[in-house]
Amino acid sequence: MIQPPVKLSTARLLFNCAESLSLKPNWLVKNGVFVIQTSEGERYINRGVSSLNSPISTGLARNKYQTRLILQRHELPNIPFMRTRILDEAAEFLKEHGSIIVKPNKGEGSKNITIVRSASQLNSVPLTGMILEKYAPGKEMRFLVLSGDVIAVHESRYGESVQHDRSLERISYPSVSWDPKLVAMSKQICSIFGLGFAAIDFLIDETGPKVLEINSSPGFKWFHAPTSGPEVDVAQLFLTETLRTL
Repeated sequence: MIQPPVKLSTARLLFNCAESLSLKPNWLVKNGVFVIQTSEGERYINRGVSSLNSPISTGLARNKYQTRLILQRHELPNIPFMRTRILDEAAEFLKEHGSIIVKPNKGEGSKNITIVRSASQLNSVPLTGMILEKYAPGKEMRFLVLSGDVIAVHESRYGESVQHDRSLERISYPSVSWDPKLVAMSKQICSIFGLGFAAIDFLIDETGPKVLEINSSPGFKWFHAPTSGPEVDVAQLFLTETLRTL
């Protein structure tokens, strides 16, 4: 029986890559930050913060409301959204769109996300610090961009709910099947935000693609060990590019 590939954490993948490149890594914070030795002296690699992205770029991408505003300014395919602490305004948004998602404006992953389908349900949902978006199920695609080039494309297959820990399959697509329009849009978005490394997530339904999210510190493990399809050594590509730009 063929065993599925082991999924290592992003920090461990980077650490192992640094060892293979003879950079003599040592953990500063276990499974978080490590030190490497280069010809220029010590350098620090932080799994969660890429030196390929400026602080302002990272901040914009992590703030979902600001992300939506920038997408809107550039007339990129967006999901209807709003921020409000007023229940009546949230209720009008729900009435307009039928089903909405309420999620933390600066949250990560699928934590603390609620699908709201009724006004009574909305009464129990906190609005402070949240963003409201139209709920639109569809196919989720992730385009990974490094220094202006797409290096991997995945389809993310979740279970039925976005509210809980979900089973996840990640189908890696060979480059010959990448959608050229979404490749170009992913590169454009990274250029607009000034991101040297990011994952651009798209939601594709019967109306076409929309930008679902921009992730300035995406994890590596599914690219190294996808459910199916080609593996991509993102750790080596990322670390090599990071060293080149230090």
